[in-house]
Amino acid sequence: MAFTTVAIILLFLLSACSHGSVLNKKHAIVKLDNGVRFQGALAGSIESFLDIRFAQDTGGSKRFAPPEPYSYPHGSVINATRPGAACPQQKVPLQRLALFDNVTQISEDCLNLRVDRPANTSSTSKLPVMAYIYGGGDSIGQIYDSIYEPGPLISNAVQQGFPVLYVAMNYRVGVFGFAASLALNATDSLNVGLLDQRLGLYWVQQHISAFGGDPDNVTIFGESDGATGVGLQITAYGGDIQKPPFKRAIMQSGTPASDLGTASNISAVRTSELIKKVNCTSSTSEAEFACLRKMPLNILLSAAVEYEFSVTSLGFDAFIPTSPSTFIPDSPSRLLTTGRFARDIDIIVGWTEDDQSFFTPSTLNSTTDLIEFIYSQFPAFSERNVQKVLSLYPITSFFGMPAKNISAQYFRASRMIRDAQDSCPSLHMVQMNHKYSDEKTSNYLYVLNQTLFAPLFAEAGTPYLGVPHFSDIPYVFNLAKTRYSSIASPTDIKLSTKMSSSWASFAAFGEPSRRHGTIFNWYDAMDQSSQGQYNLRVIGGPNEGAEAIGHGKKFYEELARRCDFWNSVEVLREMAV
Repeated sequence: MAFTTVAIILLFLLSACSHGSVLNKKHAIVKLDNGVRFQGALAGSIESFLDIRFAQDTGGSKRFAPPEPYSYPHGSVINATRPGAACPQQKVPLQRLALFDNVTQISEDCLNLRVDRPANTSSTSKLPVMAYIYGGGDSIGQIYDSIYEPGPLISNAVQQGFPVLYVAMNYRVGVFGFAASLALNATDSLNVGLLDQRLGLYWVQQHISAFGGDPDNVTIFGESDGATGVGLQITAYGGDIQKPPFKRAIMQSGTPASDLGTASNISAVRTSELIKKVNCTSSTSEAEFACLRKMPLNILLSAAVEYEFSVTSLGFDAFIPTSPSTFIPDSPSRLLTTGRFARDIDIIVGWTEDDQSFFTPSTLNSTTDLIEFIYSQFPAFSERNVQKVLSLYPITSFFGMPAKNISAQYFRASRMIRDAQDSCPSLHMVQMNHKYSDEKTSNYLYVLNQTLFAPLFAEAGTPYLGVPHFSDIPYVFNLAKTRYSSIASPTDIKLSTKMSSSWASFAAFGEPSRRHGTIFNWYDAMDQSSQGQYNLRVIGGPNEGAEAIGHGKKFYEELARRCDFWNSVEVLREMAV
């Protein structure tokens, strides 16, 4: 995904927002069975253990290879009070956009994780575990970014009466995590970024009980490409595993089928182009990767980042997961449709009301422009399906949208892409999970219709962005009254507390509305499925409350019909998902 220029300029204003607190020197101690001791630090009411290695160095001969577990020597005492290195990526995540923290330390020895917990947690506490997978267009991201500061989420859960333990793991991004070639396929080395996530989750299974977590009650959650990662952990190995390393999953603006082109050779083509760029072309794929592995990190990374920017906006999604592979044995949509995924996993999946407004050109002003845009997003679309899309989203449905100098074609295009990549894959996810899982398995759908960035949009003259991508992060991490205090309204602070509570409630009980203080009246999506309707919780905004996707419904009456199109076998094949 990529931000439009107007969004970059607008969100630069976020540089004035406050960041998370620095850990103090008071130590918390956790001891593993093998005598290894981690010395964490206390900040307020949160104990944090940082830079815990779960995999070996991925440099040199291990570059592009699957991760290998790391074990500390017996009896080691580990200083876990300082952040570890981020995996190779550009040090300024988004130029001119202070949304993410600048990366201060990069290394190929980057596969480390963090554990955060309420103070005074013991090894017998058995707290529900929330394991986060960050997004960033498969190009950027690290677990120490202050936009993912877990302290307020944890503190709020304690106050609500259902404390949780937080984990997040680094994984390789860009070409280092998602290169594709014949040589990599032959050595089962595709999608190593996803394999990094998996190994981190297995570390949780082995060791989290020592920190006070319950390995049998792990919820994985993520946003954007992090949510896609969560979804691909569900479909991992086509479900052909004895027990997945998690019990529940939350996908925010992403599903297994949200990366367009996963079931294509796009990453292989771009890997080959990068190989040419760095003069590693050879007679065999094996020789080419031997050349890449010998190249100094700074030279390869610089060339890779330059290449990423040349093929995609801001370098996002230049290299993405690839199927078929051992980890993704078929297209993600087919894995879901045929029931080849981890079953009986409780899920929450949803999107923001204007999830694609950042990624839609605001200059669209004619049907010709729109058709060109559709082909740019779905190059394999038949002319018949292009015409079908236009008929499903008539221009008259978007007249009167409140935006000065912005054509209705912009809103038309934004809604098309939202439905194709967010809304309809979310609906498909709960449908298939319900179809193939035990009847007791939970399936919850939501749409977020509020953003604390609204004052910034108004000030910049871009209110047409609505409730865009990323609007959920401040609420889920309960950051409205900390990091975003300068722009958050009382309504934002209230929603931040409730949404964070519901995520923790789901991790604890499998229900997002279990107790007072959570988002109320959030019903299982499939309770009305026999009547052709699917419960949808509208979170925030003027129309907050229980809704449903289905014909004749006030706010989402067209979505069911549109999703019949986007979730059809033919269209999914043309989108290569």
